[in-house]
Amino acid sequence: MRRNRSLKWHACRLALVLMLLAAPLVEALEAGAAKVEITPPLGTPLNGYGDRMGRGAASVHDPVWARCLYLNDGTTSVFLVNTDLCMVPPELRERVLELAPEEVPPEHIILTATHTHSAQGGMSRKPLFRAISGRFMPEVLDRTARRIAESMREALRNRQPAAIGYAAGKQQALSVNRRVKDGPIDPQLGVVRVDDADGNPIAILANFAAHPTTVSGDDLMCVSADYVGAYYDELERLATVGCVAMFTNGAEGNQRTGNPENKSGWERTESIGRLLAVEVKGVANQIRCGEATLKVAYATPQLPRTMGQFFLPSSVLLQTLEINDLLMTFVPGEPCVEIGLGLRERALARGYSVQFTVGLSNNFLAYFVPVEYYPEMYYETSMNFFGPWISKWFYEQFTTLMTRGKAEAAWPESTAAVVETDQEAQRVTLSGSPYEIGFQRGAAFQEALGTAYAERVVARVERGDFVSDEGLWATMSKYLDTAEYTLIGLGIGSRPLLQGVSTTVIEELQGMADGAGLPFDALWLLQCVPTFDARPDSRAFLRTAFCTMFASVGDRAGADDLLVGRNLDWQGDEQPVIVEVRPDTGHAFAQVGFPWNAGVFSGMNDAGLVVCAERMRALGNPGTEGAPVEFVLRDVLQQAGTLQEALAQLKASDHLRGYHVLVACAADKGEGVKSEARVVEFGDDVVTRKPERGFLLGANPESETVDEDARARYARVAELLSEEHIIASSKIRKTLQDSPAGQLGRARIWNDDTKHRIVFEPNARVFHVSFPGPDGRPGKPVTISLKGGVS
Repeated sequence: MRRNRSLKWHACRLALVLMLLAAPLVEALEAGAAKVEITPPLGTPLNGYGDRMGRGAASVHDPVWARCLYLNDGTTSVFLVNTDLCMVPPELRERVLELAPEEVPPEHIILTATHTHSAQGGMSRKPLFRAISGRFMPEVLDRTARRIAESMREALRNRQPAAIGYAAGKQQALSVNRRVKDGPIDPQLGVVRVDDADGNPIAILANFAAHPTTVSGDDLMCVSADYVGAYYDELERLATVGCVAMFTNGAEGNQRTGNPENKSGWERTESIGRLLAVEVKGVANQIRCGEATLKVAYATPQLPRTMGQFFLPSSVLLQTLEINDLLMTFVPGEPCVEIGLGLRERALARGYSVQFTVGLSNNFLAYFVPVEYYPEMYYETSMNFFGPWISKWFYEQFTTLMTRGKAEAAWPESTAAVVETDQEAQRVTLSGSPYEIGFQRGAAFQEALGTAYAERVVARVERGDFVSDEGLWATMSKYLDTAEYTLIGLGIGSRPLLQGVSTTVIEELQGMADGAGLPFDALWLLQCVPTFDARPDSRAFLRTAFCTMFASVGDRAGADDLLVGRNLDWQGDEQPVIVEVRPDTGHAFAQVGFPWNAGVFSGMNDAGLVVCAERMRALGNPGTEGAPVEFVLRDVLQQAGTLQEALAQLKASDHLRGYHVLVACAADKGEGVKSEARVVEFGDDVVTRKPERGFLLGANPESETVDEDARARYARVAELLSEEHIIASSKIRKTLQDSPAGQLGRARIWNDDTKHRIVFEPNARVFHVSFPGPDGRPGKPVTISLKGGVS
């Protein structure tokens, strides 16, 4: 019995030894760190401020560095480099990769900049970036690249068995939002600690979001790593000798440093760096290091379309680094904090315990702002070149690179709407999400949109038709005298007109731009042409009037109870289009316009709400601090179901100086609401006019604020209709085609510029639209019904 047990015991021991021999060896983590000074010679242009005018460095306050961390888990190796530079231009990355050690594949080399505004420029060939980085100096580029590559080689030479850990601490006083008072910040202090076999730190890396822009005044021409340099010094003093302090900046687009010790000058710079180091060391002390699995993911996706295609790439490198359940996300520019927080939210939902956003990585595509900031006119938004939905693009791309969970859905795929011909007009029906509605329209009218943009925008810019002495675009045009830069400046200058436009419509516009193959700014600029033409600081080309309009209400409308008549005048040849929209949310509606315009000049929704607009120059010029009138009306149609709701939206848009808007709504017998109509006049004040004896003109011909042509037209409408007991549909049609021989041009109700005639029957949810026939007179009406939605 004992002998059998002994044999079994020896057999088990032998099997265990064989299993251990057969098992694959687990590779221990290797790590090495190094720092190499990259301080430029005096006279080298500094990067970050255009007001230096390309002048060279006059002195060195503190050195600037390339600091490299090498990691290898036996399967994956990576170089993570932080440089005390304002940015990593693509020219620099390309040269670094040529010089880098071969032990790490190029796709696993991650270059980041701390974003100090006091280190060398001169490394970008792009004209726009040379305005802030100075003239291109190939010797500066080569020297800096060689030093960065040397930091990699030294980190590789210093490799040794190591352990790694990470954590996220918090701060509240070291950063503030530089655009919105008490606006959002990123309170996270991300820390990675790498230890040697004895538990001493090889490197401590911090991730913190704030601009290193504390150096100013007489010190503007000094070389400095800014507060990051003071952070290095203090952290390395607090840590074990030989520890390399590293720093990555976060989503700092709209973040600057705080000043909790109320210091100034260099004392402030040193205070921020010292306080940051103390906080980081406190977090690092709590970290327990161990083994790690590394994963590097990368892709070079196509970027969203941009008007800056002549100086920006069509695709860009994106990278992520996973260390166990830490996710580091590397963004090629300056994301605003909201985008960084959005990336973190998605990473944590996918199962990662910690996430760091690292900006200014591998390239510099300027700023990235969330959609809610896009209409604002400040530096970050004016340096955002990839449209209002760049945040969504980053979320899609980076969630695709994550190894946990599912990628975020892209915009839904859609196809072009079917375009039918009805009388003289084209007719389309759009349905689905806002993006799908926009894409269907953009794809259906792709050729017409491209032609309209080329003729109404590009050709006019090349001729110099657009002139302005206000705003950022005017400033840019003084220094960048080319059509390409003028178009970009004009596109930037049009963004404030998005103020008040709902995100639903902005999403629809993005779909329309994508369907048409245009950048968002190009499509929006096309939409803004009527508003620009209405201002005196643009040379005259089109003078849109959007006229005539009137309503009969109650007994004056007979059995219909409410009728609205409308002619739209527009100079130039246009293809008329009837667009019927069935959105997923809000009211279905139909509008009559042109292929290129997404806004509404004339339309009605399924609640029987009608809107029409007319330009009235005597009231003044429309403001550019809010949405164009046609986009205000577009939102009204989808969102409002009553006259009072529509009036509330209109009165909140007091920037619409120089317009009359007629709004009318059908009765709601269930609620005891009668049919009503109003004209809202936008001048020095917002004035609302009611019908008189059941009749409402779009403009009072006796008013001093009515243009002369409008005075003649409306006097003629009053002459024809004011004494009529019942102003029925037939009388409205006849009036709208009135064209007496004694009047010329737009003084006539129906004239050579009239593009459509509409009679709205709101209570029946029907309207009848006619277009000019071959003889120039109104053709056979097309009837559009919105009963139970668009049909």
